[in-house]
Amino acid sequence: MHLKQRIVLTIAMLSYLLTAMSNCLVITGLTKIAADLSLNQVGLSWVQNAYGLAFGSFLLLSGRLSDAFSRRSILNIALVIFLVGSLLSGMATSGPVMIGARFLQGIGSALLAPTSMALLIDYFDGPALVKAIAWYSSVAGLGSSIGLILGGLFASLWSWRLGFYLNVPVCLVMLLLSWQTLKATTALEAHQRFDLLGTITSVLGCGMLVFALNGAKQPLLTLGVAILIMAVFVIIEHHSQHPLLPLSIFHNWVRTDGYLCRLILNGAVLGYWFFVSEYLQQVMHYSPLQVGFAYLPLSVTLFLAAMVVPRLVNAWGNKIVLIIASITMLVGFALTLTMIGRGYWLSVGIPMFILGLGQGLALAPTTNMGIYHVPAQESGTASGLVNVAHQIGGVLGLALMVNVASALVGAISIQRQFSVAMVVAVVMMTLTVLLALLAGREAQEK
Repeated sequence: MHLKQRIVLTIAMLSYLLTAMSNCLVITGLTKIAADLSLNQVGLSWVQNAYGLAFGSFLLLSGRLSDAFSRRSILNIALVIFLVGSLLSGMATSGPVMIGARFLQGIGSALLAPTSMALLIDYFDGPALVKAIAWYSSVAGLGSSIGLILGGLFASLWSWRLGFYLNVPVCLVMLLLSWQTLKATTALEAHQRFDLLGTITSVLGCGMLVFALNGAKQPLLTLGVAILIMAVFVIIEHHSQHPLLPLSIFHNWVRTDGYLCRLILNGAVLGYWFFVSEYLQQVMHYSPLQVGFAYLPLSVTLFLAAMVVPRLVNAWGNKIVLIIASITMLVGFALTLTMIGRGYWLSVGIPMFILGLGQGLALAPTTNMGIYHVPAQESGTASGLVNVAHQIGGVLGLALMVNVASALVGAISIQRQFSVAMVVAVVMMTLTVLLALLAGREAQEK
C-alpha cells in the first residue's frame, strides 16, 4: 500500500469515524439532552431519527453526485455541511433547533458516506479492496467506543454539547488532507442533468415512511402516502434517462440481498442501542459515563472481529461469513431477552460480546455484496445504497421498536419496553439469517 492509498484510507476511515461518533455521542447523553431541551420519548427518538432520516433520504442523490462530479469537491462540501450542523447541534437551546441541526448534520453525512466509500473503489482493487473495506468497517467499533466513552465523559463531567464541538477539528483535518491528496477528476460527464423528480420523491417517500412509524397522528394514512410516493419514485426511475437510482443495480441478487440484510441488521442494532442506553440509565441508574464504558464489550469485539474478516472472507466467501454473523447476532439478542433484569454482565455485558462479534463479522460481507460487480460509473450509487440500507434500516428499526413497545406496555416500565424491543430484534435477525441463506452462489466469491 503506497502513501496515497494510505491517506485515502485514512480519509475514508475518518469519515466513518465522524458518523459513528455522532450517533454514539448522542446515545450516552440521551437522558441529559431530554432534560435540557424538555423532550418526551418521541421527541428524544427524533434527535436520532432526524440525523438518520436525512442521512438515508439524501444518500441516493449523494451517491449520484459522487459519480458525476469530482469526489474531492463533494467530499469537501460534505465536510463543511457536517461541520456547520455539528456547531448548531452544540449550540441548540430547544428541541426543534436540535432536531433541525441534526437533520443538517445528516445531510453532510449523506454526502460524506458514499463519497468516502467510492474513494476506496477508485484507489483499491482485488484483495486490497477487501482489506480496505474491512479496515473501513472496523471504525464502526472504534468510533462507537470513542463516541460512547467521550459522550458519557462530557455528559457526566461537563456538557453533552462538547461532543458536537469535537467534530470541528476533525473536519478541518480532513479538509486539509482532501485538498492536498485527492485529484479533482470526474467519473461522468458533469453536464448530465440530474433526476430532480426522483430526488424529490425519494426524500419525501423516505421521510413519510419514518414519520408513519414515529410520531404521525394517523400512522396508517401516513404509511399509505409513503408507499404511494415510493411507488411513484420507482416509476420515475424506470422512465428516466439519467435516473437517480438505476434500477439495473437490483438485477443482481447478490447486491439486492446484501442491501436487505444490511437494512434489517442495522435496524435491530440501532433499536437495541437506544433501549439498552435507556435501560442502563433509568433501570440500573448508570451515569452517562458508566453507560459509555458499559458499551465497551460490544465496541471492542466489533473492532476485533472486523480485523479478521478479510481472512475469513478469503477462506469461506461472503455468504458463509454473513450466515455465521447473523446467527451470532440472533443468539446475542435472544440471550439479552432471556437475561433482562439479572444484572449488568448477564443482561448486557456478555450479550454485548456476542453482538459485537456478530456485527463486526457482518459489516464487511454486506458491503462487499452491495458493491458486487457494480459498473465503475455507478460505484458511488452502489456505495450510497449500502449506506441507505444502513441508515434507513436503523431509523425504521428504532421507530418500529419504540412504537411496538409503547403500544404493548406503554411508558410505565423501561425494562418491559426493552423486553418487547428484544422480541422484535429476534424476529428481525431470524429474517436476516434466512436472507443470508438465500444468497446465491456468487456471494461465495472470495
